[in-house]
Amino acid sequence: MYDEQIRRSARRYDVEALDFTHPLEADLFTAISKSAERARSVILTGTAGDGKSRLCGRLWTELGGSSDDWTANEIYQEVSAAVAGRERKVGIIRDLTALPAQGTYGVWDGKHALLEAINRSFLDPDPDLIFIVAANDGQLLDTWRRADVPLSKESYDLLEACLVEGKPATHGEVAFFNLSAVPCATIIDLTLEAIVTHPGWAAAYTEAEPDGFFSEACPIRRNYEILSSPQFRSRLRQLFELMDLNELHTPIRRVLLLIANMLLGHPAAKDRLMSPSDIRPYLRAGKAHLADIHQNLFGANLPAARREGLEIFEFLNRFGIGDETTNRIDNILVFGPSDETLRPYYESLVEGAFSSQALDELSALRSDYLERPDATQEGENPFLSSLQAQRRAIFFQIRDEQSEDLRLWDLTVFRHAGEFLRDVVAPLQQTGRVSRSIVGRLVNGLNRIFTGMLVSTDRELLIAAGLSGSAAGLSQILLERVSVAPRRHERVELRKGMLPTLVVQIDSGVEVSLELNLVRYEFLMRVAGGALPGSFSKECHEDILAFKGAILAALTRSRPMEETNDLSFRILSLNSEGEPVDDVIEVNCA
Repeated sequence: MYDEQIRRSARRYDVEALDFTHPLEADLFTAISKSAERARSVILTGTAGDGKSRLCGRLWTELGGSSDDWTANEIYQEVSAAVAGRERKVGIIRDLTALPAQGTYGVWDGKHALLEAINRSFLDPDPDLIFIVAANDGQLLDTWRRADVPLSKESYDLLEACLVEGKPATHGEVAFFNLSAVPCATIIDLTLEAIVTHPGWAAAYTEAEPDGFFSEACPIRRNYEILSSPQFRSRLRQLFELMDLNELHTPIRRVLLLIANMLLGHPAAKDRLMSPSDIRPYLRAGKAHLADIHQNLFGANLPAARREGLEIFEFLNRFGIGDETTNRIDNILVFGPSDETLRPYYESLVEGAFSSQALDELSALRSDYLERPDATQEGENPFLSSLQAQRRAIFFQIRDEQSEDLRLWDLTVFRHAGEFLRDVVAPLQQTGRVSRSIVGRLVNGLNRIFTGMLVSTDRELLIAAGLSGSAAGLSQILLERVSVAPRRHERVELRKGMLPTLVVQIDSGVEVSLELNLVRYEFLMRVAGGALPGSFSKECHEDILAFKGAILAALTRSRPMEETNDLSFRILSLNSEGEPVDDVIEVNCA
């Protein structure tokens, strides 16, 4: 699914191509404009499918290039344009890694000569020719090495600072744009808006076929209307926000693939995607309800190998939606139709999520299960097998005001995800401050890991070590207590960053920080709630122990031990309420 192929297909079928403005487009146009402060070459990087080729094409036409020339699919093209006050040549390489070694590129003969010219432009304060270079982030520097065209040390340091250290786009003589830095939540917002507002849907309603494509019973129409609903879009956006907070990036191409599968997916269709001609046969055969958007979102319509090979489905399935549940939710699913107390929940959460065809099938399966709950000869009872799909649908039906009552996020692996969004991420973005109770629970989790004991204090961070070092399972040698509330240059707080960051300040100017992604936050909150540190994530446990080691190192630098013949230790223990107490043991060396 490449931009050029999409444009050609749109012209061939005489439809309006899907389009939206990329979040970095305005900054890119400004960097290569007549009013730009100075002329600089541009690096566009990111993972495959982030939209680099599309941005190059948009810039080409913005600079006056012909759209017909662009769709010719040449790797390198040039155009004259006014940049930073005067006329210059602008050379655009839409894919650096695909640039052939042999060929004529403007006035340069071969890839070697072109790359040398690009190198020079990086350090030229007022170049006559500037370059727009698009390359995947993992191959940007490697391309020069493989091409045997060494970057100067200045150029290499410049690109490395932009790529690795995340320096801003205005760094040096290169305008650097990392498309992978655009949040997944922003991408899903833009793509959903472009898709649900596309004029083609109005034509589909107008030309709906009775008992066929886009009739009231059509699964594509039903999926489109669910996708268009604010409730579904809001919950989907939360999942993409959480992917950002879990440091998972998915490019535009994969998001488009996901939405196409959500709308058109069916396990019996060719390539597992429906076409308009499939709708009438599926409706007549009673199989249209298998094209369920809640299942398609997780790739349930695809073969397991294909689903696991697409990272966006792998990312979404990490949430465990459908596999995790609560007793209350399962009671609604099993007893909701017949129980007066549960009936309102069943009507709003289940009947509102499924087509009448799907509800009839679920009703028959439920009745059979209640009469004969044992497994069938083929294996698990069919109704129990259907629970995963019902839980997934319910997850998107529960409104925000019901989320606490029905424990929405207990339907995922990340039970504290909603709290993370609501009580940590949102306050940090709005005010830069998080409630003391949240910080206290994080500290309680840290204390239990740092000491290996079921500590209950959240007012101070206990820095302890064991006889075998900082990574000891049980650490009873208390080295320091760091106040959570500000006191004599000590504090523990959450700060805003690329991710929420837990900062432990030991002394004036002495701080140690830990970025809290979603997994780490869930881990610490579970440990604070009584879970064993190794029960959720061994990797997180090791990360927190490494954080403890960094705190110990900073403490040693800030407060070096005095040389003396007398040694004293503070041995940590707990009282009956789980509060830490320490006893001093002195050793006199004569």
